[in-house]
Amino acid sequence: MQIYTYNKKLQQTLQRTEIQELLNYFLELQEPVILREIRKNFPDQKHLDKNLDFLINNDIVSRQDRRYQLSLTIVTEYPTTELVEKFIQTANNKYTTEELLVWLGEELRLAELSDTIAIDFMLPISNRLENVHFQLVTINRGEKLAETLPNYFQNIDQPKLFPNLAELIGDVNPEFFSNQLILILDQVIIGKKPRRESIFLDSLLTTQVITSQPEWQLSIPFYTKTISPDFVQKMDKRTRFFFIHQLTERLLDERESFTYLMKKKA
Repeated sequence: MQIYTYNKKLQQTLQRTEIQELLNYFLELQEPVILREIRKNFPDQKHLDKNLDFLINNDIVSRQDRRYQLSLTIVTEYPTTELVEKFIQTANNKYTTEELLVWLGEELRLAELSDTIAIDFMLPISNRLENVHFQLVTINRGEKLAETLPNYFQNIDQPKLFPNLAELIGDVNPEFFSNQLILILDQVIIGKKPRRESIFLDSLLTTQVITSQPEWQLSIPFYTKTISPDFVQKMDKRTRFFFIHQLTERLLDERESFTYLMKKKA
């Protein structure tokens, strides 16, 4: 189960290991429990009382008659299936799947809620490595992350997830790294060979952002602007949030991920 909220500070705190353990515990409960029972299940949590108060104060867990239970309604399936099907029918003749995924990559970053909800299934996520000129974006279908540069830098504290990049790059500043990539990408985009070999060039080759055969060129989609379907404009925040994620999942189909390069406006 994942908790999603409009409050970024709350979202960050909810990712803490101790909080996640409590959330998983409350998700499995069949009926409210007393504090003694919770303590019995979490004997090693040093800040149990504080963590419980945090969840109660944010209306995630309720305490009534000295008994505790999850207070959020758990969403177990997408509520936007009909909207997604309708959109796909109307969009098929207007846009390619690639164009839609690039648009969704930008929408995933903007999609937000006006409340706090619990979701009992994985949602697609997007990670990006960017500077003032470009952004390299990977859309991931679910929990498993492909070994791409955006995924690596978003999870640089978990190098075991990306053994090849961890060995090649190590712990490096994302801003410095992305600035070095742009020097290479600027050359490759116009079909020129990069001036010299480096870990930056190797990382682009390893993650198949570029290729040197039969000539130097990009291996991923490159866009300077996105499409702007008006289908989502009148949706409320919650509907738009689920619609964007479900449509992304549908269009990814069996793909684990989708990576593209976007040039920012000057």
